[in-house]
Amino acid sequence: MKTELPPLSNCVLFFVAVISMVYLYNSIAQRQLIKKQRKAERPKSSFGFLILWNQISLISFFFITYILGWDAPSVGLKFEILPVFSLIIELICYCTFVLIVNKILKLLRVNQIVEDDAYLVSVRLIPRQKLQRILFLIAVCILNPMTEELIFRGVLVHQLGIYINNYYLTIILGLFVTLGNHIYQGRLHIITHIIFYIFTVTLLYSDVGLIGSIGFHLAGDIYPFMWLKYQVNNYKQRRREERRAKYVSN
Repeated sequence: MKTELPPLSNCVLFFVAVISMVYLYNSIAQRQLIKKQRKAERPKSSFGFLILWNQISLISFFFITYILGWDAPSVGLKFEILPVFSLIIELICYCTFVLIVNKILKLLRVNQIVEDDAYLVSVRLIPRQKLQRILFLIAVCILNPMTEELIFRGVLVHQLGIYINNYYLTIILGLFVTLGNHIYQGRLHIITHIIFYIFTVTLLYSDVGLIGSIGFHLAGDIYPFMWLKYQVNNYKQRRREERRAKYVSN
């Protein structure tokens, strides 16, 4: 049985298409800026507020357009499984994801390079000021998983799939959009984002639906910040060892 779309679903789809292009442009611009920088530079002092304002604006748009532009069935929201069981499934999936990614990166012998690159990207994104850092973490770790999954999985993949009656095409389109949104992180992170995307889409079309994708994404955004202090110490220690080895060789 085909899901009936809300009357203004095409307006929401157009908005998501525009947002996708804006995200792609910003990602490319950020990557070019990173290449020009000789060392990792902190963002502007108001960066945390700007990111939070962006997330609040997106949430406001989807709150206003609910029912007329999108609804639970059109974006894959399901409430068939109790939240506690859904949470367990999401945590198991994320642990599996981490194990798979780490194994692949080790086999390719790029795990250390990817870890260093991820740390340097984090330094460029996280504000130094305490208030701005708190606003940034709220936006990125709590609000971003909800908006990003709703936009790029719920609407772009699920709702567009219903609209054009071709889920396979929208899944492929969603993958390219996801990779485009994370160009700023560099080529070595493509593997991570492909596997991440596979998990989120699998959860989207499972019994946990979009809620499962959001929970998985929440874990994906919170986990790196939990290990950030370890990454900082590990990175600095490796840099000291490299300088010491270079000094001894000279």
